[in-house]
Amino acid sequence: MSPQTRIAQVILDTRLPQLDRPFDYAIPESLDVAVGSLVKVPLRQRKTAAQGYVVGLSDSTDHTGTLAEIAEVVSPVGLLAPQIYALAEAIAERQAGSTSDVVRLAVPPRYVRTEKKWWDKRGEDPTSPALSGPLAEVDGFSDDSWGAMLKPSSRTALYLPHGGEIGSRGRWLPRSSAVVARLAQTAYAAGQSLIVVVPTWRHMELYEEPLRDALPEGALLSLHAELAPAERYRNFLECLEPRARVVIGTRHAVYAPVHNLSGVVVLDDGDESHCEPLAPYPHTRDIALVRGSLEGCAVVFASLVPSLSVTRWVEQGYVEAVAPTNSHRAQVIPTELALGDGGEHAPARLPSQAFRGAKEALKTGPVLVQVFRTGFAPGVSCAECREKSFCRSCSGPLRVPQGAGKPTCLWCGVSDTTWRCALCGHGSFLPRGHGIERTLSDIGKSFPGVPLVRADGQHRVARVPNTPALVIATRGAEPLADHGYRAALLLDGAAMLSRESIGALEDSLQAWESAIALLADDGTGFLTDVSGQPALAVSSGRYETLLRHEIDQRHVLRMPPSTRIASLSGPASVVKPAQEALEATGGLIDVLGPVAIDGGIRVIARFSYAEGARVTRELRAVRQKLSVARSRNQPGVLRVVVDNPDRLDALLRESD
Repeated sequence: MSPQTRIAQVILDTRLPQLDRPFDYAIPESLDVAVGSLVKVPLRQRKTAAQGYVVGLSDSTDHTGTLAEIAEVVSPVGLLAPQIYALAEAIAERQAGSTSDVVRLAVPPRYVRTEKKWWDKRGEDPTSPALSGPLAEVDGFSDDSWGAMLKPSSRTALYLPHGGEIGSRGRWLPRSSAVVARLAQTAYAAGQSLIVVVPTWRHMELYEEPLRDALPEGALLSLHAELAPAERYRNFLECLEPRARVVIGTRHAVYAPVHNLSGVVVLDDGDESHCEPLAPYPHTRDIALVRGSLEGCAVVFASLVPSLSVTRWVEQGYVEAVAPTNSHRAQVIPTELALGDGGEHAPARLPSQAFRGAKEALKTGPVLVQVFRTGFAPGVSCAECREKSFCRSCSGPLRVPQGAGKPTCLWCGVSDTTWRCALCGHGSFLPRGHGIERTLSDIGKSFPGVPLVRADGQHRVARVPNTPALVIATRGAEPLADHGYRAALLLDGAAMLSRESIGALEDSLQAWESAIALLADDGTGFLTDVSGQPALAVSSGRYETLLRHEIDQRHVLRMPPSTRIASLSGPASVVKPAQEALEATGGLIDVLGPVAIDGGIRVIARFSYAEGARVTRELRAVRQKLSVARSRNQPGVLRVVVDNPDRLDALLRESD
């Protein structure tokens, strides 16, 4: 090989684990190749071409044969920034996955026209416009606290304040949005970038406007699924420019390739939307920590109620807790549900105290009604023996759509026109539970003449006026109310806490606290059908004892966050070798299962944090070996999901 030969290390855009490593390619003299560029390269074994990213350049190679040449530069843009490639490698190692899968999450799909426009205009204005005024003051925080939270390599659990106030546009905004805006101002004033990651579109509604008002024009970039794909790609490209930026978006925003990163702020890290549904299934919380370690930036977990993971880290001293010195929280009254408690005109599941509180609040403004589920009725029971009923075609859950005479399967959509109880044969059924549609019907009858507003995933409402109305919303879809809600009815507490999920308590607390934060300072929340420690914690706003008890229980049972887990699923021919490889490593590893599932078996491996790196490396190696075998016409795909409690929930349900 000529000493002048230029060599590029290319990671292929492939889903094959055995190809998940950089390959050396010669760079033709006619091509201008840069680190991060998207290129097309030949694959000798398949006699085809593939795309990949250049992750390194050199003048030498360990390859003893003749190197294949890069065929084409698809994009001259450094789409895969070096720090993002390093992050992708680290996340793949942690999740026992493929680096290329992580890169696919980090780099959005290309839009050639958008890219060309940006490429032609790049570098026209490299400066970052200055803030127009002094940094905003936020009640409850000292001027020194902001810099401390954004100190290099720091990790902070930020407890957000409750309530809200009228913003610069004359509209009510949560006080938490002012806290996030001040963090952004602090980073930007220092010439640094900041990433704010929110769980859902609703959180975008809460935080994007205050951030845009607090920063100069062009300083804020949005990266989330609600954007048009071309606009999202353009914003991603602008992150590559060497200037200070503040980025806000949902989980993929954590990969934003901004320069001079000051910190990553993760809002409501306990929200399930932070868990990536695509391989290798990383959680935003973990990605932020890994990025903080690699780039030396700050990581801030901001929430109204901390997640179990963050609570545990605070106790261990791994994360420092910061709370406002003065934070007003609206009154919350637990109201246990008793038979006939609702009174003559109240819905059966609404205690009389909550009913009277809602009537009084409606005299001056809107009332929020938080509902657990969508639909009309989420389940079906026999009217005779009260046995739960399931679809006779696929064994899926049955629901009762509003206005429908017969149950309909939530999985396959089949309507059971000849329904009979599988246990006693009785032909009459009762709707089990209350969805948003049934709640609308019941509430409407109890509050005649009061306007009803529905807010859920199919009916998005960003804001409601400061006029009497009942706002029926599923958790996570609650709109803002001008001047805040006068009251909030938090329904179905017992159903939320008793559902089949190890995260039921954590999810419930998050949902309730998010709704309470939307109350006006003199508003009142009513938590229905909840008693004991959860009711005491919600009414007082002090969750330390309850969360500590939950963590202790998880520790005894070897459940996250005290223990790491890995779900292995697929045909027995691939799961058993992976299980045997783990068991052969020794250490504090135990395996639950196998449990039969569609298409094979599933096992759950539990292991300590100290064993984590070794376990995930072993699982990654097993996946690569099995993938090679599969390419030789040996069937079987091993699916590995690390640290995702939803997988454990699925295992528990399948074992019933």
